[in-house]
Amino acid sequence: ELYYYEACGFSQAVLNTLRNLKVLDQVELKDIRFEAELIERTGNKTVPCLVVEGKTMKESETIKKYLVSRFL
Repeated sequence: ELYYYEACGFSQAVLNTLRNLKVLDQVELKDIRFEAELIERTGNKTVPCLVVEGKTMKESETIKKYLVSRFL
């Protein structure tokens, strides 16, 4: 799951990485309108936030590196 905010540049950078890797359809996207759910899972509303196997990644550079290593 990727929690993101449409107007957030960091969120867009992660979304662009997913597009470039052609795996956008393999990640469940959750807009920040799910803020309550995000806060419940992570304790704050910082985006982007990728949840993989119950673990969260919050830094866009960390998320992008993970995505490249996972899908490339």
